[in-house]
Amino acid sequence: MKYFGTVKSFDTINGLGELKPETGGLLRFERSAFSWENDSVPAVGQRLSYDVGTTKERQPCALNLQTI
Repeated sequence: MKYFGTVKSFDTINGLGELKPETGGLLRFERSAFSWENDSVPAVGQRLSYDVGTTKERQPCALNLQTI
């Protein structure tokens, strides 16, 4: 199931960011979650679709980020 949210922040050096889902809360994501070329980074406020997964620590995270 696809979800939608906006980019709250993205650290280009560490490759980590936070996404604000339309349903509320925050989800973290990594550069590896992008479904587009890795040299293009998401902008704060950009709306994306995503899937929900879990980290190694079993915390929810955004996966398969796609521009819409």
